[in-house]
Amino acid sequence: MSGLKVLQGSKSKRDSSKIRSILAVAAGKGGVGKSSVAVNLALALKNQGFRVGLLDADIYGPSLEQMLPEGMEPVENPENVERLLPALTFGIPFISVAHFQKEASIIRAPIANQIIEQFLSIVEWGELDYLIIDFPPGTGDIQLTLMQKAKISAAIMVTTPQVVATLDVRKAVQLFQKMKIPVLGVLENMSYLLQGKEKFFPFGCGGAEALAKEFSFPVLGQIPIDPKISEMGDRGESLFEKASDSPGAKAFVDALKQILEEEKKIEKEETAVRSGGPNHLEIEMGGKWHQISLHEIQKHCPCALCERQKKYDKEVSLLEFSPVGMYALRITFSSGCSRGIYPIALLKTLI
Repeated sequence: MSGLKVLQGSKSKRDSSKIRSILAVAAGKGGVGKSSVAVNLALALKNQGFRVGLLDADIYGPSLEQMLPEGMEPVENPENVERLLPALTFGIPFISVAHFQKEASIIRAPIANQIIEQFLSIVEWGELDYLIIDFPPGTGDIQLTLMQKAKISAAIMVTTPQVVATLDVRKAVQLFQKMKIPVLGVLENMSYLLQGKEKFFPFGCGGAEALAKEFSFPVLGQIPIDPKISEMGDRGESLFEKASDSPGAKAFVDALKQILEEEKKIEKEETAVRSGGPNHLEIEMGGKWHQISLHEIQKHCPCALCERQKKYDKEVSLLEFSPVGMYALRITFSSGCSRGIYPIALLKTLI
């Protein structure tokens, strides 16, 4: 996957887990079956031999625990009590706030953000091909925390066919784009109802196609209204073990094939960044290292203080820098500013 590799000069800590790709399943709204999609994509990946984990990031309405059978509960790592071993079921490690709080979650946003940060920093995922993050609805603090703290490789958007359902999904797409996280495409859930070989569209049609056309990404698949999907989810059973011939299972397999194909299209070379001395950063492009003046970088600082002062020291130096997700840097300057987030795409324009 394309992304960011921070080399010398950063004080960021590397996660001990080895995760090849982190995929966000998001919709920007509730009620479109996003959690069901996340679970069944994870199960489909597992069924094809991939090592996959699940993170339920919906603090206020966690549902993944219900859709998966009971298994090993999360426990402290006996070798490191500051780390947490995730729950394990179907051979899939997963974590959810539902493991720790069975009642309704009444949590203020700062505490919810802290829970998400803990899930991202202390859980020992081990070696995974994919970590699926079931994003919460909305486009607020928790979503931004996930985008900034998790090294998300790409996002999969979920919608239903109605035009009204696409309104919030559109906002979520725009947020991912603003945070420089690639969107693989849109998956239309509850797309149609099969009666024999004939398709009926009780919720209308065209929602996914309209989004795909607007944002120039593909429709990844259309998941039918299949009783087996909800039945397996309610029972905590695998759709691919108990109903592999169902229309829903076949649709998820087809969608996963398209998702994996779109994933391959994303640029695979990482962008490497390192310190280039006290007054420069260096960025690798085309196998060559290019210097970028910290003075020029700070001129693009979006924080209100820098915007008001409009004063940038040409001799400003670097104190530290760290990745924000996979596609941006947070830089602490000798001037004291550490608020700005600088997309890699912006840095490349300053060479």
